[in-house]
Amino acid sequence: MTSPAPPRQPDDASCGDDWCTISEELLQGLVHAMNNRVAALSAFVELARLGDEEEGDPVKVLPAEIAQLHRLNGLFGMLPERRSDAEALELRSVLDDAIRLHEHHPRLRTERVTVVLEGAPAVVRAPHWALARALVMLVHSAKLAARAGHAGTTLRIHGDDATISVHVPTAAEPSADLLALAKRCNGSVAHGTGELVLRMPSVRELRRRERGGRDDPALD
Repeated sequence: MTSPAPPRQPDDASCGDDWCTISEELLQGLVHAMNNRVAALSAFVELARLGDEEEGDPVKVLPAEIAQLHRLNGLFGMLPERRSDAEALELRSVLDDAIRLHEHHPRLRTERVTVVLEGAPAVVRAPHWALARALVMLVHSAKLAARAGHAGTTLRIHGDDATISVHVPTAAEPSADLLALAKRCNGSVAHGTGELVLRMPSVRELRRRERGGRDDPALD
């Protein structure tokens, strides 16, 4: 007699249904892109072996192909969960990586995302893998909404001394996976009027909390 599987805990974001579905689709897209690069290199090597020098200069072709392979390798590295500690992260940089990763989604690759920055620089403290997953899911929601004709794909990042927020135009409710990922990043996700909003404390605010709410003049 088998025992029923224990329910997934709300803060377990390692492989929830929503993230697993998105990540599997992204993996398919990345594998397809990798296969294209390997096929291109194989064809180039075969032409070079046959003495066909009209198909490209190896000094130019090989470094370009290798650079693309390095970029794909970096995107592959965003998919696994890392047992890493929280670190100070520039949110825009992680969002740019999330957008590049999602460009390999088989069904939504043609939807383009625009990012608008408002206010202070958006620096947060979070595990890189968790923040990247949360932002990929937000990008995914924005593209689905745009594909359905409900909204555009402009994501707004607003920052001030205390709070960093990412505003995503979509009518969708936040999934359990997204809520759990936001929690891992010391933040939360709320559904407003036609948008999802990820809110996280700034690094400055976290430091203030760690000092018991006392302001530090050195940070001014």
